[in-house]
Amino acid sequence: MLKAIFVVLLGLQGAQAVETWPNGARAAVSLAYDDALDSHLDHVLPALERHGLKATFYLALANLPVRQRMAEWRTAAQQGHELGNHTLFHQCSGSTPGHAWVEAHRDLDTTSVAQMLDQVRAANTMLQAIDGKRERTFNAPCFEQQAAGKSYWPAIRDEFVALRPAGVAPVGLSGAQLIALVKEQGAQGGVVNLVFHGIGGDYLATSREAHEELLQFLAAHRDQYWTDTYLNIVRHQRGAKPGWVLDWADEFDGDALDMRKWVPEVAGHGYGNNEMQFYTARKENLRVEGGNLLVEARKEAYQGKQYTSARLKTAGLMERQYGRFEARIKVPRGQGIWPAFWMLGADIDKVGWPRSGEIDIMENIGKEPGIVHGTVHGPGYSGENGFGAPSRLEEGLRFADSFHVFAVEWEPGEIRWYRDGRHYHTARPHMVKGEWAFEHPFFVLLNLAVGGYWPGYPDAGTTFPQVMLVDYVRVYRRGD
Repeated sequence: MLKAIFVVLLGLQGAQAVETWPNGARAAVSLAYDDALDSHLDHVLPALERHGLKATFYLALANLPVRQRMAEWRTAAQQGHELGNHTLFHQCSGSTPGHAWVEAHRDLDTTSVAQMLDQVRAANTMLQAIDGKRERTFNAPCFEQQAAGKSYWPAIRDEFVALRPAGVAPVGLSGAQLIALVKEQGAQGGVVNLVFHGIGGDYLATSREAHEELLQFLAAHRDQYWTDTYLNIVRHQRGAKPGWVLDWADEFDGDALDMRKWVPEVAGHGYGNNEMQFYTARKENLRVEGGNLLVEARKEAYQGKQYTSARLKTAGLMERQYGRFEARIKVPRGQGIWPAFWMLGADIDKVGWPRSGEIDIMENIGKEPGIVHGTVHGPGYSGENGFGAPSRLEEGLRFADSFHVFAVEWEPGEIRWYRDGRHYHTARPHMVKGEWAFEHPFFVLLNLAVGGYWPGYPDAGTTFPQVMLVDYVRVYRRGD
């Protein structure tokens, strides 16, 4: 029987997303195998080695095939495969429908966050004893993130390079169906993440024949699909910008905003633009779920305003002078809607605006669905006189239809703007009509405004709620 499929897409997905994959491949493929099963050692590893492909095995450390066949898992790691953390005891929620098999002492519903942290740390120690490595990724058993009703992901995120988002494994698919899945998702230019359990045996099984057809296809199309471990793919995504080294990032894993990185603003004074929203820190307006930050604008009476939304910043937590500042964002749509990814001088409270300087990495106004703007503001060139340029999609395409990558590369005496890897604007001191205000630390902001002098105001055609999705924010510094 063909069961439900959910394919997890990481990093740069979407028809308009642009990523540079090794060897010029159009997409990356992550093959993951959960639970540490005999069929992984008996069938999967020999097949991967025949085709020269690498994968990630998420080990539940208490499972018998770990204890009984530890030398074979060590060999797998030596061959370049990743041994990922799937906890010690494969804790799942007993109250989830269909989970009657969950044992009482392994029930997430009665396991605390502190106990889960202890588990994953112990599992990491055991994995290091097997493969000698400190860096690895995590996959939650049953894709469940709640321990005793609270998310345990924020507690464990610092133990890993990455936490893998939720997904449902493909079960019972033919080789042709698996290949079609790779082609469909790979056409978007991002990462295809396939999650398997049993192969030719065990449970939730895919046949050996179907699995072999998939591996044959991937091996024969290395020029189109880069197949590697989840750890290597994440490393590539976070640090593959030539000449740049990752300095700070938020991948928005888990289900809660990391307050060590962001400060939500709570205010409704219009911010000098006659904006109509009141910014809150409520989950209705600001939350993390499904691997994304969601900033939601709602039409509702609140604190004397008729709209609510959210605005957050890294002021006092992450402030940098120079670097590559990058985010992958899917903007909302509609007249009067105004999403932005931007930066302000960290001295704004002392010198005021625009002397502090402002770098707008991306702004979009709803009446221009196919255009984003990159702009700097400073003394003599602020507001509507800012020094900027637009980046336009092809005729008929809209930024709200897919994710896009927006970035600036800021160095002494120069700022360059990029959209999906395409350079479209540059600012230097002699180009602006005033004082160059960009040789001191800045902080990052994300916000979704409603109305204002520039975008205009919502009309009868503007629907609510509107959501800005942010897949990640990354800051790089120049490599030595």
